[in-house]
Amino acid sequence: MEQKRDLAIVLRWVPFEERHRVVTALTENHGRISALARNSIQSRRFGGALEPFAAAEWLFVERQGADLYRVDEAHIRRGYEGLRKRFERLALASVFNELMIRIAPEREACPDLFRLHSNALAVLEEMPDGEPLSELKLLNAYLAKVLQWAGNQPQVLACLGCLKTLDTLDPYQPLNCVVSDAGWVCSDCRAIETRHVRDRAAAQGFHQSLLRLTPAALYDFHASLTLPIRQVTAVTQASHAEHEQLFGFLEALMVYHVPGFDRTPLKGLRFLALKSSLPPEPMNLR
Repeated sequence: MEQKRDLAIVLRWVPFEERHRVVTALTENHGRISALARNSIQSRRFGGALEPFAAAEWLFVERQGADLYRVDEAHIRRGYEGLRKRFERLALASVFNELMIRIAPEREACPDLFRLHSNALAVLEEMPDGEPLSELKLLNAYLAKVLQWAGNQPQVLACLGCLKTLDTLDPYQPLNCVVSDAGWVCSDCRAIETRHVRDRAAAQGFHQSLLRLTPAALYDFHASLTLPIRQVTAVTQASHAEHEQLFGFLEALMVYHVPGFDRTPLKGLRFLALKSSLPPEPMNLR
């Protein structure tokens, strides 16, 4: 059995028998993995390196014929203890981890996704107190970056129909955003029924819905796509209500464009006073 070495961020762990635990982690060069950590409950063997959010260097082996790796050593690099100082930060960090459990590729290198996740946890830990909107902005920026990682580049600055640019429009006039095309149409194109609107009328499903966003929210979306995640919360300007609407659009885009992300609501959202806007999965009555 060849011993492997990689950086890992713990996403969750569950007990196994009485003294062991199964740890799921996002690694830089092996993607999402699950590993058995023997004698890691009620023991100081691993310190805090296997606690949720902890970033550590792992030494692990792939056991022949087994679904789980075995982690032999874990040397902590950063514990992100500051995430536990405020309940909202802990809840948002849990949402980030839940997202990675859903979408990170299993046993495949994903260094860009690993860097996004580690940077987002660092920004959240270092965020000043008393800025509740910053957490929602960070969540939206995280979702926008995941869309990019998945190969989708939303068209934010120009109308899907006539290519009219965002800066030529009334800043207070809400625009119609199309989930399936990851963009928006102006009121003129909406009135004359471009193909995006006609296709929506003929199709069934939430992905053809038109969601309404303000230009300010779309500018913040663009900033999330183009700037490092450490800079996003300092430059975005839309209001809390506008970012709640932007979250609804991003959530729908994730379902339609990112493999592994379904319409099951993220559990951590209920602790952030943020409701999922996704319609439930259709029932199979057969």
